[in-house]
Amino acid sequence: MIDLNQGPCVIKRITGCGAGNEYLSVTPNGDIYPCHQFVGNEEFKMANIFDEEIVLPENLKNMFREAHVYTKEECKQCWNKFYCSGGCHANAINFNSDISKPYELGCEMQRKRTECSIMIQAKLMLEGATN
Repeated sequence: MIDLNQGPCVIKRITGCGAGNEYLSVTPNGDIYPCHQFVGNEEFKMANIFDEEIVLPENLKNMFREAHVYTKEECKQCWNKFYCSGGCHANAINFNSDISKPYELGCEMQRKRTECSIMIQAKLMLEGATN
């Protein structure tokens, strides 16, 4: 069930996915990617831990930093944006070839989960009021 009262911290409600910002993935051969779901996609290879100097590409860092519910058009007006947080960046890339376009099926499923959580919470509150 989704915690409708406390939930994740504010920044997690806005960005959701930490790929490329909060965490990175490192392959056994040392390649660095924004997350494990990007491994093998050379377009998203950021560096290698065996490089003499590790400098993560600014374009990739900025792309992930700027991908949040206030920059994704589909998210701006969505009632569920602070529970979904814009979805998975890898899904956006894999299904839409664009990090700024959320994976619609993921959006639909998350909205349904939130609706169910609201209904459960309402039922529990009503039952508590009648006991």
